[in-house]
Amino acid sequence: MPAKPAQPPPVPLVRYCFDPTANVELHFHELDERSLFFYPSTVAQKDGQWIFAELRIEGSGVPCLLRGRVHSQEGTRFTGSWLEFPVRGVPAVMKNLQGTRRARERLPIDVTVNLRRADGTKALSRISDVSATGMRLSGLPLLLNVGEELSVEILGVSRTQSNLGTGRVIWVRMQEAGVQVAHPDAGQAAIQTLLAKAEAARSTAVEQSHPKSCPCRHGRRPPEPPLPKIADRK
Repeated sequence: MPAKPAQPPPVPLVRYCFDPTANVELHFHELDERSLFFYPSTVAQKDGQWIFAELRIEGSGVPCLLRGRVHSQEGTRFTGSWLEFPVRGVPAVMKNLQGTRRARERLPIDVTVNLRRADGTKALSRISDVSATGMRLSGLPLLLNVGEELSVEILGVSRTQSNLGTGRVIWVRMQEAGVQVAHPDAGQAAIQTLLAKAEAARSTAVEQSHPKSCPCRHGRRPPEPPLPKIADRK
């Protein structure tokens, strides 16, 4: 019997919801171009592993979806882990998203894809989030150009589910790029399959809620362990 096509691994995702009266800024520590957030619940990922975090303010239209590294805490007084995001200003991004309504929701996913540029150049990358009209590429080994077209194919799945069609690069930031699907019909079956897997993973992730007793409402930082050693990294 032929081997079954490999399936994308489960997406490591945590979710956290702040209520509208929370002082979100006091829950983040900014270090150079990074942000640290203490997620107050057990995560399955080990120190240094990547994880997706969906952060939102209750009543807001769109959650803030980030990818970061897990850092274990020292001691046992607190339950949870530090999450390190390679961006600054996360609270401002969350507030800017309040009241926003995207035509298509972004969902976290983690699959390896093969990219083909117009000149025939090929490269491996990963999709870190997807919607019906686009995707975010991460870990790019080469610099893409805004406006160029790419064909995108998932590795390790059957032919009928691998072709995501052609996309146009709409933004580039270091090793990441946003790609808008140029011809939706071409890869619609594969995109719908990917979206179904991403939605299934999201629906099983438990959302933690900001506690009503948090002292951030009174201008004080929430209870949390000492910052991890990576905070000393220059």
